[in-house]
Amino acid sequence: MLYLFQRVFVVIFMLAVVAYAQSENDRQGIILNNEGVAQFQKGELTEALKTLNHSAEISPNNPIVHRNLSRVYRELKNLDGAETAIINAIRLSPRHAASQNQLGVILLEARRPKEALDAFLKADALEPGDATILLNTGNAYIHLRDFEKATSVLERARALDPQNEAIRISLGLSYAMRKKYDLAVAEAQYAAQIAPKDEAAQFLLGYIYVAKRDKDAAIAQQRTVSKLNPDLARRLIQAMNSDKILVVPPAVFDR
Repeated sequence: MLYLFQRVFVVIFMLAVVAYAQSENDRQGIILNNEGVAQFQKGELTEALKTLNHSAEISPNNPIVHRNLSRVYRELKNLDGAETAIINAIRLSPRHAASQNQLGVILLEARRPKEALDAFLKADALEPGDATILLNTGNAYIHLRDFEKATSVLERARALDPQNEAIRISLGLSYAMRKKYDLAVAEAQYAAQIAPKDEAAQFLLGYIYVAKRDKDAAIAQQRTVSKLNPDLARRLIQAMNSDKILVVPPAVFDR
């Protein structure tokens, strides 16, 4: 299986609150958090990890620090560390929907879709009607191969954010897995129109043509994909010459 994960990180500065921090440790923790965020944004991941861990040590009750620490661990592909940090953030701020969503993202990348789905559902309960949370919920259902539920959730997400190509890609995949190929093609074409250089959108369109046994359209789309990602183009060729249909787990997103 091919994993096309896009990571969108939101790291949080704390500025005005420095003056109102209750203790010297709190003030120093905020300063270190901001330093770690700046290091992260410059790509200095090892330094950011060290700085944010120091911030968490001297100011352990600040959930923002733990959220940022989780993101650095995730970027370093340390999913165990990322999970521990975000659970600490949730313990300190249990009604924070974005943290529950972040936990779900980590669990889905760790290939624990049932637990990820639970986190996304909690996030949705805390903040109903958020398109990103609904997108991730739908993606968790796709991983669990519950394509009917995935379709229902992703259609809600599309209604909230119709210009979001990631939603269109995931919805197109869920339609394709239910053999609703005309609907799948429409979603993939729309995603490719919104973001013509999005290799996931272009690959999905080719995948759908392969799945519906439209060889001419698949070959034409393979040429388009080859200009963006030769490896994906080769995978389409392999699929055309095989009885096996590729399953492409979709991306998950922070917010």
